Amino acid sequence: MRRTLRHLHPIAAAVHRWLAALRSALYTVATGQGLVEYGLILVLIMVVCVAIIGMVGQTISQVWYDRLINGFPH
Repeated sequence: MRRTLRHLHPIAAAVHRWLAALRSALYTVATGQGLVEYGLILVLIMVVCVAIIGMVGQTISQVWYDRLINGFPH
């Protein structure tokens, strides 16, 4: 059975309520936290892709250009 706060002093009851609210605030899961983590992972993937394309993009472009130009009969 749940204890009531009627028998406690008003200050003790307020402290008890404050501690209960603090306890529930500390142990609840932040709903936006997972979304932020997914966003950070997507940003990291995007930065890696841009870096890779920046390093090998010109070479890949040249290979495709050579294949297209040399692929057509003159």
